[in-house]
Amino acid sequence: MHYKDKISREQLMVMSYDAMVAQDNAVRLIDLMCKKFFKELRNEKQWKGCKNEGRKSYPPESMLCLLVYGYFNGIASSRKLERETYRNIEVLWLMEGLQPDHWTICEFRRESEAILKSFLKLFRRFLIDGSYASIDKIVFDGTKVKAYARRDMLTVESLQEKLIDIDKSISAYLSKVENNDNHENEMILAKAEIEVLKEKIKKLETAKIKFENIKQGLEESGETYYAVNDKEAKLVRGRDGKFAGYNVQAGVETKGHFIMVDRVTTETNDMHELEKNVDSVKEATGFLPKEVSADKGYSNTSQILEIEKDGNIQCYIPLIETMRESQEKQGITFQYNETTDAYTCSQGKQLRLHQTNAKIRDGYYNIYQCHECNNCIVRNICTKSKIGRILKRNINQKKLDQYKIKMKGAYAKEKIKQRKGVVEHPFGTIKSLMGKFNILLIGKQKVQIEIDYYTTAYNLKRLINCAPFSELINKVKKYEYETA
Repeated sequence: MHYKDKISREQLMVMSYDAMVAQDNAVRLIDLMCKKFFKELRNEKQWKGCKNEGRKSYPPESMLCLLVYGYFNGIASSRKLERETYRNIEVLWLMEGLQPDHWTICEFRRESEAILKSFLKLFRRFLIDGSYASIDKIVFDGTKVKAYARRDMLTVESLQEKLIDIDKSISAYLSKVENNDNHENEMILAKAEIEVLKEKIKKLETAKIKFENIKQGLEESGETYYAVNDKEAKLVRGRDGKFAGYNVQAGVETKGHFIMVDRVTTETNDMHELEKNVDSVKEATGFLPKEVSADKGYSNTSQILEIEKDGNIQCYIPLIETMRESQEKQGITFQYNETTDAYTCSQGKQLRLHQTNAKIRDGYYNIYQCHECNNCIVRNICTKSKIGRILKRNINQKKLDQYKIKMKGAYAKEKIKQRKGVVEHPFGTIKSLMGKFNILLIGKQKVQIEIDYYTTAYNLKRLINCAPFSELINKVKKYEYETA
């Protein structure tokens, strides 16, 4: 037969793990970066193994390497990572023979918030200092991720139904117990059945106490929904419908498309997240952006004007069309006269000042009202109010009008076009790699840890595609954070 020769499995070979891992393998960059940047973090927290007593612990830098490698390669499960330490040549090289069990891996991940945050900050500073990323222009967006909890959430009504069902079941079991007690002369089988029924009643009573506590907590907090496994999760709406989850905010810079900010929130929409996101850029990188872009979900005029107040940051966020703006298309317009501080409608009616500095949602407004609407020919399409048409005018309306003019410019329109190409694909890349966001930890703080690992993995993949591998290795080796 004309086949290639095989090598005998019993043949002894002299070969190191280092010889089996290519010089341009991504695992070498992961190892170098984690260990290089970890030197800056040694005083961040007293890890296990700092004291020379008790059983020796696994080095935290090695555990960090393992988890970053796992998320980089689409492996989040601690049990799967444990298996990789026995069979994967790259992991054997990376861990230098260490083989932590899945519980150790899981425990480190849960407790790695401080080290990971610091590592991410140093990594982002490296990207900026190395000219791979620029903080000048940032695009924000949010995505909904499913929590480690059932899709269906409990409500006060569903809890009440469960409690009624439990009471019915307990009553039925008690009747059976009483019936069996009245026939004590029957065989041992009846006594065994009584013990089983008593055990069921005990479990039901425990469940009843649990559901009563949840119901009381919902009523006291004013919350509407409750996730049994993750009580911090909220009912959010995504492409897959409604589910228990979190709203993850991301800020992506426009030069290299690296994620500069990632925040886990319990807000069900993005309307109040803009200022927090901008502050997070400063916290995560040490710099503030010069331009901020986002979709209409962030069109909170109060926050936009607050961010632009000093003139250091420019926002390019399209505003949601108001009812007044939609009516202007039908010919119903309102002209403001600054001298008389009043509005005149397209029918010549006057809307005079009714109230000043009224707090409406997140802003302050002056309220104007018309008292001449009764015989107006367009009343039916202008207003449904019995007392006449009411208009609210933002106390910062002049600045808002200037912002609207800016958003009609060619540059602003181009920024809106570019937004999707910058901020949408990171979410798609991560979901393609990991099969959506496979959250394994419980609670907002722990979920943030996992999102940080996703972000680290994504940024590493982007970095490897930005420059030759040898250049990256050399830059990381020479990089000094304090002198950069």
